[in-house]
Amino acid sequence: QNRELTAASVDGRVVVLSANAGAYFDFNAVATEIWCMLTEPCPVSRIFYCLSKQHNIDAETLARDVTPFLQKLVEQRLARLVTESGPP
Repeated sequence: QNRELTAASVDGRVVVLSANAGAYFDFNAVATEIWCMLTEPCPVSRIFYCLSKQHNIDAETLARDVTPFLQKLVEQRLARLVTESGPP
């Protein structure tokens, strides 16, 4: 998550205000779960695994539905990609 955002929980859903994007984002229940997983750097594979177990969703459906959402988070600067650095 971008730490400079303002986020609030409203009726169990997250609403995020982004001054950079000049917009607010109202997440549905699954998007809220994903947002909560992103409080710390989290591999996409872990997000897929958790959602698969929680909602009994197959990998193809997850890739089709969740990947564009994650891309939108990055595009809107609500989240950022973090690469693992290997040993020096």
